[in-house]
Amino acid sequence: MATLLREKVELNPSPSQASFVDATEQKLILRDDRTLGYAEYGDPSGKPIFFFHGGAGSRLEHPADICAIGARIICIDRPGHGLSDFQPDRKLVDWPDDVAQLADNLGINSFYVLGWSAGGPHALVCAYLLPDRVMSGAVAAGLGPMNRPGAIRGLGFAGRTYVFAARYFPWLIGFFRRMARNTIWGNAEKAKQQLLSAIPNDDKESMLQSGNLDMWFADVREGYKQGWQGVALDDIIIIQDWGFDIADINCRIDIWHGEQDRNVPISSSEYMQERIPNSRATFLPGEEHLFLLSHWATVVQTLVTDLEGEEPEYCVRS
Repeated sequence: MATLLREKVELNPSPSQASFVDATEQKLILRDDRTLGYAEYGDPSGKPIFFFHGGAGSRLEHPADICAIGARIICIDRPGHGLSDFQPDRKLVDWPDDVAQLADNLGINSFYVLGWSAGGPHALVCAYLLPDRVMSGAVAAGLGPMNRPGAIRGLGFAGRTYVFAARYFPWLIGFFRRMARNTIWGNAEKAKQQLLSAIPNDDKESMLQSGNLDMWFADVREGYKQGWQGVALDDIIIIQDWGFDIADINCRIDIWHGEQDRNVPISSSEYMQERIPNSRATFLPGEEHLFLLSHWATVVQTLVTDLEGEEPEYCVRS
């Protein structure tokens, strides 16, 4: 039975006493000779979490205060982003094999997955196709299947246009992403201000917290490092059919969403909460799309905490 949480969860994880790592330029050569770029952050002896970045992001997307997290976070560049080679004609269901190969290389048998925004579908497909390895997963402000009834409900004109283009005129997505790359790789200070001007005020507050703006800008700039093709294809595959039914995911999935999110409407997470059998949904009042920047520790600690059989005080069943 799915669980609905409607209050903020205040957790204070104790960081490990072990040394912390920040290895951001790592590469793995996959079986098909593609390069997969990744970065490791946090406690090398902590619980392993594979983190999947948002749209146009990269392996540089990580908590600003990594020492407070107390976990081993492995952030992966998706194909065509950062250090990872472009993969023509890739589908969403291709992603888990890349993750499994990296886990094998790192000697990790079982792990957790966490996806933010466009990374959400990538976390879910890993939970579906790697059931013997994924212990539990989390989706933060994640996009749900866009072939569901009412999928565009809550989207503004720009969002609806983007979805329509990805379905029927995917070349338009490439045009948009090419323009975005020109901005990001132009004057850095001007690009930062343009990015800030495009997000809501509450998200600006999260972005301006110590380290977040510099991290986010470096993250997006790295995402476009190779060009716009990988970013555009990433948009297209998560809007088109995913190739599996999220109702067939068996492990626990934590769903987090800001109630004021104007980028990915909350209806996306409401649908996932209803459809995924073993899910826990937390809807955060007053929070918008970038809430994870302020709530990394809570989301991560909840992900790696086994609450099966317990009934937390903040839990309200739907």
